[in-house]
Amino acid sequence: MLRAVVLSAVVLASAPARASEAPSPIRVAIQCEQQGRTKTCPAFLRGLVDEYEVLLASPLAGADVVVYASATQVALNDRVHLRFVGQLPDGPAPVEIDVEIETRATDDAQRAQLAPAFRRGIALFVGERHPSAVDVMLRTPELTAKRPALSAWGFEAGLAAQGSYTAQYRSAGGHLHLIGRYVKRDFRAFTLQMVEGRINRQPPLVLEGMLVSLDSEQWKYRFGAEAVYSWCDMWSVGIGSYTFFEDPKGQYAYNSRTRAALEWDMFPADDPRGNRLGVFYHLGWIVERYNIRNDRGERFAHYPSHGLDAVGSVRHDRITFGLKLESDAQLTDPKRRLMLTASPFAKFQLGNHVDLDLSFTITKRTFPQPDPAAIDPSDFEQLSRLSYAEPLSLSGSIGLTFRWDPTNGVRNDRIESI
Repeated sequence: MLRAVVLSAVVLASAPARASEAPSPIRVAIQCEQQGRTKTCPAFLRGLVDEYEVLLASPLAGADVVVYASATQVALNDRVHLRFVGQLPDGPAPVEIDVEIETRATDDAQRAQLAPAFRRGIALFVGERHPSAVDVMLRTPELTAKRPALSAWGFEAGLAAQGSYTAQYRSAGGHLHLIGRYVKRDFRAFTLQMVEGRINRQPPLVLEGMLVSLDSEQWKYRFGAEAVYSWCDMWSVGIGSYTFFEDPKGQYAYNSRTRAALEWDMFPADDPRGNRLGVFYHLGWIVERYNIRNDRGERFAHYPSHGLDAVGSVRHDRITFGLKLESDAQLTDPKRRLMLTASPFAKFQLGNHVDLDLSFTITKRTFPQPDPAAIDPSDFEQLSRLSYAEPLSLSGSIGLTFRWDPTNGVRNDRIESI
């Protein structure tokens, strides 16, 4: 169904589009250069892009128009400078527009102040490709039905490495993950392959004339998939299954868990203000084999589990801050197995396809401990890997992500940590 919105000013007629040009939406990338005191960039601007069918949110790579936004504080207002830079052949020259945003006004009032300036700038580029869409009205062109197919598929590869070297002490480690995504407005699918490893070489320890090796090798391989369906803006249901294997000195020979989840969200998946707050309950089954017998005499266990999780995040320009709260307990005996986790995180967009990820995790856990009789006191590597048995752990991580996002402009953030 075509939509039309009255422009706040008459737009000059653009040159007719070439007859051979394929009718397609204008791909718009939003780039925040200077953050102000409002949600103008990126949330409000991204919401305005999503409002019109003739516009399509796009990564910086492949965008037809890049909107650079910079805010300057002027008393109680933010003076937002919008610079529209086109990538169209023979397209309009860059357009620059200033607009005053009242920082003490409501979100709806601020968006109403911003919208006319955005439409005045973007209309020139829309008119270059779709002259019939721009006059006094901004509407979807009749040929939009013939727009080229848009991809819901995305791919991500992440790589991190570290190492050190001296004459007697050497270490090296690495991490690689491959992720495939399929994202539509009411459905999201995800698949993961991940491998990480580390080796350490150092002189042996001499105890009563015996050499005790201090060398170590460790690795982990994880894989799985999940799918989530949303039947409205507030409720979603999903299912996922993940399995990982560890080296013989780790906690598990293997661990596999399958869970179903029901999530409630306060905001829709494409909320124009960039808000995110979700709470979900999960129920599943866990199967695990231990490398060391626990104090209950078990090397193998399987049991039902459940928990309540929450996630919230906010984005400022190219930086995202967030917090995840997770719980997981044995359904039949929560005192036997219980894990509580809090994970603040941050993401920095470094370029078109590169992100820097930072995270910190605090975990409190209760579960059957390794049987002391099953631990070899002369095995240094085994002893050094028993940190998983500690009831409290703190950890942090840093890494680079290389990503190629789906190009259909759809957002779907439901049940991301099933």
